[in-house]
Amino acid sequence: MKHTSIFAPVRHALLAGGAIAALVPQLAAAQDSAGSGVEEIIVTAQKRTESAQDVPIAITALGTDQLASAGVTSTLDLKAAVPALNITTGTGGIGLPRIRGIGATGQGPGIENPVAVYVDGVYYGASFGILQNFFDTDQVAVLKGPQGTLFGRNATGGLIQMSTLGPDFDWNGKAEIGYGNYDTVHSAAYVSGGLTDTVAISLSGQYDNQQDGFGKNLFTGNDIQTSKSWAGRAKLLWKPSELTKVTLSGDFNGRDAAAPAFRNFSTNALGQDVVQQIIAAGGNPERDIMADVDPVMHTRAWGTSLTVEQDLGGVSLKSITAYRHSTFDYNFDPDGTTARRIVVDNHLYDKQFTQEVNLVSEAGGPFKWVLGGFYMHGNAGNDGSRTTGLFTYGNNGYVDDYNSIKLDSFAGFAEGTYALGDSTHVIAGIRYTSDKRSLSAYDVSFNGNVPPSGLLTVSDTINEGKTFKKVTWRLSIDHRFSPELLAYASYNRGFRSGTFITQSDPIVLLQPELVDAYEVGIKSDLFGRKVRFNLAGYYYDEKNIQVMQVISGAQTVYNADGAHIYGIDADLTWRVTSDLRLFGGLNWTHARYTDFDTAIISTPYPLPAGFTIPTGQTCLGTNGSPYTQLGGNCLLIGDASGNKLQNTPTFTASVGGSYDLHTGIGKFTLAGNYYYNSGFVGSPDERVKQKAYNTLDGSLTWRSSNENLFVRFWGKNITNEFYRTQIGATNSGDNGTYAAPRTYGVTAGFDF
Repeated sequence: MKHTSIFAPVRHALLAGGAIAALVPQLAAAQDSAGSGVEEIIVTAQKRTESAQDVPIAITALGTDQLASAGVTSTLDLKAAVPALNITTGTGGIGLPRIRGIGATGQGPGIENPVAVYVDGVYYGASFGILQNFFDTDQVAVLKGPQGTLFGRNATGGLIQMSTLGPDFDWNGKAEIGYGNYDTVHSAAYVSGGLTDTVAISLSGQYDNQQDGFGKNLFTGNDIQTSKSWAGRAKLLWKPSELTKVTLSGDFNGRDAAAPAFRNFSTNALGQDVVQQIIAAGGNPERDIMADVDPVMHTRAWGTSLTVEQDLGGVSLKSITAYRHSTFDYNFDPDGTTARRIVVDNHLYDKQFTQEVNLVSEAGGPFKWVLGGFYMHGNAGNDGSRTTGLFTYGNNGYVDDYNSIKLDSFAGFAEGTYALGDSTHVIAGIRYTSDKRSLSAYDVSFNGNVPPSGLLTVSDTINEGKTFKKVTWRLSIDHRFSPELLAYASYNRGFRSGTFITQSDPIVLLQPELVDAYEVGIKSDLFGRKVRFNLAGYYYDEKNIQVMQVISGAQTVYNADGAHIYGIDADLTWRVTSDLRLFGGLNWTHARYTDFDTAIISTPYPLPAGFTIPTGQTCLGTNGSPYTQLGGNCLLIGDASGNKLQNTPTFTASVGGSYDLHTGIGKFTLAGNYYYNSGFVGSPDERVKQKAYNTLDGSLTWRSSNENLFVRFWGKNITNEFYRTQIGATNSGDNGTYAAPRTYGVTAGFDF
């Protein structure tokens, strides 16, 4: 890539900033002079409480009011309110967030997402444990770009920071119940208060049950895409003095669902047109499936943490000790036919213990610093994940996978901020990480065709180990031109350690990812804080990208050599009047592989005339001669250099707002949010695509005059847009899962 390309995003950012800045005065001139300003948002992005507008990092922070206005009720909804964030799912219950093109396409034991998720300061390593409901959430902050020098676990793409409501010594609470289409019931409650002068408690719980499915399995006649979920959290706060704060927290959550609802987009492995099969059976080709088994999914997670905060006089000490245990069981038919060819019954687990300690300077003076240490012990694996079907001993046997990938991670990090006068700050941070991975894996197979009673075989146990070590850093400079305008530039290096991929045969050692990230940006509060406009331009050089591929129902992950990513993202909030608030954001990302001549390229069966399989290769996962296959895909190694990164839209935008109408019977609030996604590719060869789509969410809320009671009528995906949350090309064909259709309902509740 030419050197001039590095500065392209900066040029685009400045031009876009100038254009919007030219328009803002015209908008601001029309506002009601009585309107209050945009609210200040306090974050802990740099380990100390400060205004988000003072932090030289691209941040989108959403409080409870902003979450409600944008219709954000769970992790999956965040993409509609956060520029540069896209969230897809894997096998229905795995969250795959991606920021500015960096994220995970794969999931499985030992694979951590490069967009890290923290809840109350605790790192959530299991990708099937990050899908959270936001009823008791106080704030969500999305930090963009590598964050390795301030947070316990490295994050090459960025991180999602969730803070939940905590114990308060003044008794307060809220509760709500609701009902929606698809026979969906909802209930949630939160209460907090002081037990003594030094001890306070908080309790929260949530239960949701969608009893009618979004579609049907026409082969069995049963509903699919039903879901029942529950969650609870308890916190105990002990505050013996103003200098000491100890919080003990415990939480649990679970979900049972008829998912993942994989469906082939056209033909399946037998050459049958699945869409026409569904139409012929009187079904909906967008929502229904044809499978020999109904999909079933169960997730369970629980955890506990102890957070100790101590003011040492000019220095604050914070220790977070946590343990989490998550399981994910799912059974589905990945082959796209009603024949029992391949049936996958996976049982995954993830256990982690983490300990983080931070020392943060709080005294005045030109120099501020943060010191931190982090330890994590993890154990993730498959506990007897079973494959059956016609391709497994003619449907008269099974293969069970048992494996464990353990992690011992040690990290030390430090960051210092030096003030050059009153308006300029220089930041330098460094981190050392050592990740030791240990693998133990074996298979148990049973062949029922061997007389007299079958043959049980236990493979040799594979034991391997690898340690990944890396030094990463952050350099940044910011200057405040006025109380209303901050500009900054930064260079960050991020690191995501490698791991073993047990689903591959032979087992693959995945190399670590490395990202060099350059960013410039501005943060501004204009016209008496009525308008907030933030803009950032970025350029990333990413190496050893981890790419996922499904073959015969099993997922493998492998490395691409590298990618270049650049773009801009912007946030705008306009407090037009005290009752009218508008907000929006946009992102443009150019993300391309640079060197990727080991990509898996798919060609649909039957193979076109004259198609020749390269010498030394075979179509991966194909049973029999590929030249006689009627459906599915021939998967071969090829070149995807210059192609788009998966699950990365080129352009996303959102615009929304809320309006309060005060009446004699209470306050009515009309809120809505529109989201546009330009679409993305699901495979390195760019052949499988999600086209552009739009979603619209809205709500009308009545609150009593004392604001203690409320009734909300709400709708999500009001235009009933059809789009997919997971797409890909496998040897069984092009398939994926879809997002929720139009949902709507009513919720009533009270606060005290």
